[in-house]
Amino acid sequence: MTRQKTLTLVGALDPLRTLDRLTEIAVAVFACHLNTAECCTVCGTSWPCQQVVLADHNLAVL
Repeated sequence: MTRQKTLTLVGALDPLRTLDRLTEIAVAVFACHLNTAECCTVCGTSWPCQQVVLADHNLAVL
């Protein structure tokens, strides 16, 4: 007999925990990546920065 190693995915076992974590990350991004004169205060790139756009997309699918 052989034993197989199994891979346990936290997200697969507890999808609500994964969704909560995505929400926390998105909220944290919105809290620090702010719009000042059409520039992101963290990235220095034009507003909205890529991090804000990604956070917005994450929240949209939740």
